[in-house]
This record gives sequence, structure tokens and C-alpha cells, in this order.
Amino acid sequence: MIDELSNTYNANVDAYDPWVDKKEAKAVYGLELIEQPEPEAYDSIIVAVSHDQFKGMGSLGIKALGKANHVLYDIKYLLPSDEVDGRL
Repeated sequence: MIDELSNTYNANVDAYDPWVDKKEAKAVYGLELIEQPEPEAYDSIIVAVSHDQFKGMGSLGIKALGKANHVLYDIKYLLPSDEVDGRL
């Protein structure tokens, strides 16, 4: 998914997963994970894992990472449907 967004749509993508070892992600998948997402930094946010940390943030905490006019996609159905902009 990250390659598709980056290569096909020329998107700048940050990947964050607090459960993944950053060195292993780089070695195995060639994936550079960020230490922590920045508040108010993203045009879109895709929740692609259902970790308790993200559930604990709730939609408001996750939305705080987005810019004023961002979209929030929840592909793991972690959040209530009326609190996200789309699901797959």
C-alpha cells in the first residue's frame, strides 16, 4: 500500500506502528518507520492496524494528527463508522 501511494500517486507517506521494531522493518521490508506522528501534519490518515494504542486514542486523538481538512480512513473497523470518513 505504501509503495502504491508513493509511486502511483506521488504521495509522501509516513508509516508508524508502535509494535514494530524499526530496524527489522527496514531490514525485512525496506520500510522506514517514524518515531511518532506529528500533530496537525497529515492530509489523510489511514488506520491499518487495530492496536490498543490507536483504539485508546479514539477518533479525536487520531484526528488531531491531521490538518484542518484531512480525511480519516479506518480499514480495520477500529473506530465507529460515524467517526471516520471511509472504510474499505
